[in-house]
Amino acid sequence: MQATELKMQFEEQNLVAVILSYADSNHYLAGGVDTQGNYYLLEDRKGGTETFNSMREAEVTLAELGAESAIFEMETAYDEMIGNAKSERCKMMVHLTH
Repeated sequence: MQATELKMQFEEQNLVAVILSYADSNHYLAGGVDTQGNYYLLEDRKGGTETFNSMREAEVTLAELGAESAIFEMETAYDEMIGNAKSERCKMMVHLTH
């Protein structure tokens, strides 16, 4: 999802901001999630998923789009190994500032 559309979705409260982290990856993903758990990640100009080098970089970008808080969700290889359901993964709400 392009930044302008994501900003509009935040303003209309259709999506909640989200930052995703994967333990085996060296980047973060950011975007929004709807009430059904569908993710809408930020896209770059070429339509590919935008990646962020730090959590702080993702936070600032979401704050600039109008989000005041975001769900931080972390997935590790252990979640898959022990069979954690998506709802059992590490999640927390973070306050966004920039």
